[in-house]
Amino acid sequence: MEKVQHFIGYSRVSTDGQRDGQGYGIKIQEDRIKQHSDEKGLPLVRIFRDDGVSGALAVRPAMVELMSYAEANKHLSLGLVFLRLDRLARDLLIQEGLIADFHKHGLQVFSIEEEDLCSTDPTRKLFRQMKGMLAEYEKAMITARMSAGRLKKVESGGGYAGGRVAYGFCAKGDEYVPVADELEVVKKILKLRRKVKLGKRTSYDGIAKQLNANGIPAPSGKRWHSRTVQYIASNDFYKGFQHYGSVRVLNPAINIHGVN
Repeated sequence: MEKVQHFIGYSRVSTDGQRDGQGYGIKIQEDRIKQHSDEKGLPLVRIFRDDGVSGALAVRPAMVELMSYAEANKHLSLGLVFLRLDRLARDLLIQEGLIADFHKHGLQVFSIEEEDLCSTDPTRKLFRQMKGMLAEYEKAMITARMSAGRLKKVESGGGYAGGRVAYGFCAKGDEYVPVADELEVVKKILKLRRKVKLGKRTSYDGIAKQLNANGIPAPSGKRWHSRTVQYIASNDFYKGFQHYGSVRVLNPAINIHGVN
């Protein structure tokens, strides 16, 4: 293969902790990539950064951009540098697929902390794949521990434990915090639906039309639809119930008093 004349770099973090510099943060990775380029005496043309992107995803914004750049600049004899394999991927199949794609794009691949792991030597390739399997296993264990922690938090009647937050609230730390203007909309919907029980018919579609006529944006930021109204009206989160998997617990802090 032609000798490398220029380097490009790739860095990735998936969590806020890594952004803050804990573990293999973006700055740590990129400083090491720059240091490696200096040591090899080759220019570092560019660093592609996926900030807050899981290594278990095959399609990532910076990775797509990197591939396009490599395809358009084959004449530069590029080498791709990253700190270690788990920054490239946390899934064995994705790891091997990316390395194969890099080679197709004419990129020579270098892991700073795992020398020669990206070579085609059968023994080094086997060792690389074992590293990929360990990274995948570690990712699965982290996910399992996080799930167990979130489940325990929900079972104890605690606050936010991860996942999408219902319209009308936002998450700050591990607590649910009301969003005043959104919560007023939720209360209006619930109030109008409560009137149905009293014989004063207001359909989901009718409520959606009212909200649109008043210029109130839906949770998506666009127009309201009957299904969105129905989802809010039937969501027992607003009655104070949290769900995580099959667990359902009462959290009085998120109950909208006086409307249920």
